[in-house]
Parts: sequence; C-alpha cells; structure tokens
Amino acid sequence: MNRYSNDREEPRIQMLVSGTKPRKRLTREESRAQTRATLIAVGRRHFLSYGLGGAVAEKIAEDAGYSRGALYSNFDGKEELFVAVIQEEQARHLNFFRALLKDEPSGKKRLKKMRDAIANLMTDHDWIVLRAEFEVGALRSECIRKSFVEVHRQQLRDGSELVKDLLRSPEVTSRLKPDDFITVIINLAHGLAVTQRILGAELSQESTRSLIQSLFNHLLSTE
Repeated sequence: MNRYSNDREEPRIQMLVSGTKPRKRLTREESRAQTRATLIAVGRRHFLSYGLGGAVAEKIAEDAGYSRGALYSNFDGKEELFVAVIQEEQARHLNFFRALLKDEPSGKKRLKKMRDAIANLMTDHDWIVLRAEFEVGALRSECIRKSFVEVHRQQLRDGSELVKDLLRSPEVTSRLKPDDFITVIINLAHGLAVTQRILGAELSQESTRSLIQSLFNHLLSTE
C-alpha cells in the first residue's frame, strides 16, 4: 500500500476507533433549508435589537456566517426575511397550542390551559416587539401590508380551529363566533401588552396578564 493510500485511510481508521461517523453530506434542499433557518434565527435577533428599520441585511448575513448573496438568494431582502421570522413564530405558537390541548380530556382544564398560554404569549417581550414592528412595517410598506393581511388571515383560521376544538366540549361556551373571539383577543391583548411595555412599572406585567385572562374569561367560559 502506498503512502497516499495510508494518508487517506488514517482518518477513517480513527473514526472507527473513536466511534464517530463521517458527517453526512447534505442534499441541496437540506443545505438551502439549513441556510434559511440560520438566517431566520440571526435575523430574529437583529430585528429584536435594531427593529425592522435599523436592521441591515448585510450584517445579518455576516453574523449568520454567509455572504450577502446567500441572503438575497433566499430572500428578496430584509423585509421578506422579517416576514419569514413572523411566520416561523406563528407556526411555533400554533404547534405549542395544539400540543397543549392534545391529551387533555377535560374541557375546563383545556380552557384554562389555553387562557394562561395566551396571556403568557401576549405578554412575552420578544413577541410584543416583533408584532409591533410588523404593524409599523405594514403601515409604511405596501409589500409588508400584504404580508400582514396574509398572516392575519392565517391567524384567524388557525385560532378559529383551536376555539372550535375547545367548543366541542359541552362545558365550554362562547359569547362570540370563533373568528370574532380570535380577532378580539389578538388585537386587544396585544394593544394592552404594548402599553404595558411602554409604561413599565406603572402597569405591571402580572397585572396585564390578569387583565388578558379576565377578558378571555368574559368571552369564553365554562358552565
């Protein structure tokens, strides 16, 4: 066996001895998905720190470990990246709510879990900032406004399905139709949470959570 063969064989032998396996080569689709996921995660941090207006696409790409071209080959620009951040947040929230309600048979307990989870989400600092940035962006940009409308409609569909699921229990009653309930909860609770973040100690986070829970209880309750 020549020297070249030994040099190539040595890393493989070391991996066999150590028990490690060679890293699987990613497909083109997997590599693209990984790039998008990394850009979305880093973009999320930048949008939280600098806002949509202050974030810089090139800096996001750099901090993510990619070139400017990599970002623009996956997104039209920082606005589309921002919308992708929002959409990922929405999907994560929906999956959390579905998992929360999945294995709980009691209508009363399911309702309480849903109420408390909504109060926690609406008073989460990161979500307050991202949602507020989305609203401001929609007021200033027609492109973002269209994305906001699409996301809002998806929220209504997803949220309505969750409420309909809750209402399958004979214990649970609603003062509003599912779509109307979600519209009220999203907008009133978010507006209250934004005000709390601005006022600070004058309106505590715990008081805000309590107010959102009270609103929820008034609209959706158990007999």
